[in-house]
Amino acid sequence: MKRNWRIENSKENKLIIIDKDCIYKGNPVKNGLTNNDITTENLFSIPYAYITKIENQEGKNYVKIYFGDNSEEELIVDNDAVKNEIFDCLKSEITALRYTSELPSKFSYAKAPFFALFFITAIFIWTAYLAIQIESGVEYEVVGARKEGLVAFILGLANFGLLKIIGGYLLLLFFILIGLTRKLKTRSTIQTLKR
Repeated sequence: MKRNWRIENSKENKLIIIDKDCIYKGNPVKNGLTNNDITTENLFSIPYAYITKIENQEGKNYVKIYFGDNSEEELIVDNDAVKNEIFDCLKSEITALRYTSELPSKFSYAKAPFFALFFITAIFIWTAYLAIQIESGVEYEVVGARKEGLVAFILGLANFGLLKIIGGYLLLLFFILIGLTRKLKTRSTIQTLKR
């Protein structure tokens, strides 16, 4: 069954068509199209067979389609009712995809900021330990072929002194916590169609 949606205020996809086991999106050349004029020429197409996953998250203005090996495309729709209608149409059309709806855990939703927090804290502890040792008179020297590696970088940071290291860590921590807070505020239910 052919379905189409016109999204006039979108710069990315003014026309979305679902027809013949394929999703089409793009900006048609003609303005003021009638249903009889609508064609899929010059529109970006994603065949159902290529689709691995489709996500529809509350509060986001797009339906995200994952296809091929690592490709993704967004159907940008500012109207929630139309966005949900497009997702429901895909849900009924693509029977090979399994439907789930869940609120992701805080950790799984914000993995990147949590990982950055862990990584920066580990680097800080290591660097602070070396800075304390250097300030109490211990001398370090990097030996071996990899003088530009991670150890040399950490040792270079430790030479700035403990107070500057703490200041830098607190600044990075501030930005990471802001990013984490913003990310967690957008956490909402995600409807997924997946192979």
